[in-house]
Amino acid sequence: MSFIYEVKLNPFYLTVESLCQIVRYKNTKSVFSKQMYGNHRLMYLVLYKEKLNLSWDRFIEHCNETHLYRQLGIKKMPVKSTFIKFIKRTPKNLFEEFVSACVKLLNLKNVVGAIDGTGFSNTNPSHYYQKRIDGAEVKNYTKTVFLTDINTKLILGVQTQSDHTHETTHFKPMVKQLASCLKTILADKGYDSMSNRKFCWKNKITVHIPLRQHKIRMDRLDNQHFKKQRRKANQLFDKTIYNKRA
Repeated sequence: MSFIYEVKLNPFYLTVESLCQIVRYKNTKSVFSKQMYGNHRLMYLVLYKEKLNLSWDRFIEHCNETHLYRQLGIKKMPVKSTFIKFIKRTPKNLFEEFVSACVKLLNLKNVVGAIDGTGFSNTNPSHYYQKRIDGAEVKNYTKTVFLTDINTKLILGVQTQSDHTHETTHFKPMVKQLASCLKTILADKGYDSMSNRKFCWKNKITVHIPLRQHKIRMDRLDNQHFKKQRRKANQLFDKTIYNKRA
């Protein structure tokens, strides 16, 4: 029995290859690079591993069992360290561009999206390291903001940061990036600002964000206008639609 299987018949590989073309991701860094695997094959394997939700050891074992390396036209599977080095040298924004490219590839329209942020710890210090630093807390935290299609559960936008900038600063850039396909955007009170709302209204996007209690300064010249805009936002807010973001 032959295990040779043309890679062009693999739909997931074709999808990854299309994404690489959209973001203009080169297969090799230079003409002097080793072309044993290539960036496209490595990217496919990294994404395929996440798709299968396997550890690196189990994934490599699975690929060897199914002879996936033959499908890709390579002599053997890369070792674990090859994948780790590849991920480390790949810029973070490239993965963000891949997520954005998926929107173009799927040609989504009238999306009802939800935006929210969370955090991930980047460190897991050993007992000996904590003892050496006298038990001081190791702070290495990454904030990540996602914009997700609530119907398909697809992540359409992602932004990460390691500083103390508030996650709401990503609201406008992420909405602007998806303005052509967004119909409605849902967010919690943390994103409540008239600037965010006006931006969505200007781009003909319906926005549902609960109102916070604002202390309005009496010396503000646009006090009445501000109140009028807040009343408009309150009238447009639909709690039933907003609850779908859960």
